[in-house]
Amino acid sequence: MIKKLVYTIILAFTIFSCTDAVKKNPVTNSEVATTFIRAVLDNDFKTAKLYLLNDETNQQYFQSFQHQYQLKNETELSKYKNADIIINSLEPQNDTTTIVDYSNSYKKEMKNKLKLIRSNGKWLVDLKYTFAENQ
Repeated sequence: MIKKLVYTIILAFTIFSCTDAVKKNPVTNSEVATTFIRAVLDNDFKTAKLYLLNDETNQQYFQSFQHQYQLKNETELSKYKNADIIINSLEPQNDTTTIVDYSNSYKKEMKNKLKLIRSNGKWLVDLKYTFAENQ
């Protein structure tokens, strides 16, 4: 009886552990872009910051954007969270730079651009392009 109970518990544990979604770290330029965008839409700036090119200007843009985004009311934040990401184009400039033109299903008319830079083998978001160079 006890053996059956132990086997049942082990079987249940195995089944439930196999069904947990394994978080896969984004590797490609498109994966990093969508992970960053999704994190921002979800108001998860801790995750978004992981994919930010780390320099002083990017940190300032990021903090400013985060502050403005978090001033939105709960209804609007919920609409962003439920929005789908729309990648309008993914334009590799060279081996280390890609421009992503995107919008979201909540505000389709707002097109945004992100610049991704490959640095030390990782794709990272360079907000300087979004906020300054792309003007």
